[in-house]
Amino acid sequence: MLLAAGAVTVAAVARRRRRAPDERDRYLAVTVNRAPDEVQSSLPEDLARWRDRVEIRIRPAAGDKGTELSVQPSEQVSRHELRLVLRRAKAVLEAGEVVQSDTAPTHPGPMGKALRLVTSRAGGGGRL
Repeated sequence: MLLAAGAVTVAAVARRRRRAPDERDRYLAVTVNRAPDEVQSSLPEDLARWRDRVEIRIRPAAGDKGTELSVQPSEQVSRHELRLVLRRAKAVLEAGEVVQSDTAPTHPGPMGKALRLVTSRAGGGGRL
């Protein structure tokens, strides 16, 4: 019985992987709180320099909530690097600069050490 359940699970995972789009084909996107024509005319230099290596799309966001700025990674550029570039572009377009936060105060005990470990390894992952 346990063997049959394992076989069903393996088959389901394999079927899901076949249907899942390749990670390289998926766009990375952020929503910017500015009009599409403003984003088009003032695209940050940090993002504009990638124009010849990635596809950049600028279009109205759903529900007229600003602009969707998205890029499709290529094999020449890492997804991680593009995520960071998109984050910086969003910050520059909305705030005029990339705001750096001060270091968060942490407790000197074990929970503080755990938090420092997690935040030191989290650079670039997570939500855009």
